[in-house]
Amino acid sequence: MAEAPTTLEGWYTLHDIYAVDWPRWNALSHGEQAELVREASEVLGALEEPADGHGAAFSLLSQKGDLCLMHWRRTLEDLRRAEVTWAQARLRSFLVPTYSYLAVIELGGYELSQHAAAMVARAGTKPGDAGYEAAVRAEMERIAKPRLYPAVPPKRYCCFYPMSKRRGEQVNWYDLSSEERAGFMKGHGEIGRKYAGTVVQVIQGSVGFDDWEWGVTLFADDPLVFKKLVYEMRFDPASSRFALFGPFYVGIRFPPRALDQVLSRGVAD
Repeated sequence: MAEAPTTLEGWYTLHDIYAVDWPRWNALSHGEQAELVREASEVLGALEEPADGHGAAFSLLSQKGDLCLMHWRRTLEDLRRAEVTWAQARLRSFLVPTYSYLAVIELGGYELSQHAAAMVARAGTKPGDAGYEAAVRAEMERIAKPRLYPAVPPKRYCCFYPMSKRRGEQVNWYDLSSEERAGFMKGHGEIGRKYAGTVVQVIQGSVGFDDWEWGVTLFADDPLVFKKLVYEMRFDPASSRFALFGPFYVGIRFPPRALDQVLSRGVAD
């Protein structure tokens, strides 16, 4: 049996996606709409800045949904409280759930060790040098915490998609040795690092939590970066040979105070 990799976990994450019931919403008077939006904006504001965790709201494109609420919390109990808090807002009765995804921010052991080794090498310490292993371990500890418990990146656009690794009779990611998997992921990571500074990628493990094995959320100020990054990664063997992709959701971030603009014209000023 192939050895399972070590993973580190941080925030639990929930993507809640809704479509607006437009006929019912449009049937309300402007005054009724304004009152529901005022209350819902206050709820969104509290959910976006909880005592422990983070949140964000996005206006979605396409008929897959209209709104995506993103909750990052330390425990499942905290996530459930966020869900119910939003469910109790009166606006929620005018929203139809279309999708949701539960996961936890994850760092793979080989991914983290490779990144730490690259940082140590950049500082001038090479494999075989005295203190190299200790330096890599220290670097892993330094970089792990902010990556496991980040704030939602302050980018305008997001792209979320779930994915899994193939485990068929002919091609099975889980039959590979840890060394083989690490080799594939090294090339995958090198592509991602080419986009450092233009896109922030948050990987969430969902084995045992949801229908796919990982959830990937990308954040950028230029939405074309999503296409270029995902397209380039499709040619990497880790994706071309082993990856299965679920639906893609693309959204435009908005502050809670701009909910009225989102519901009236789709985007905030």
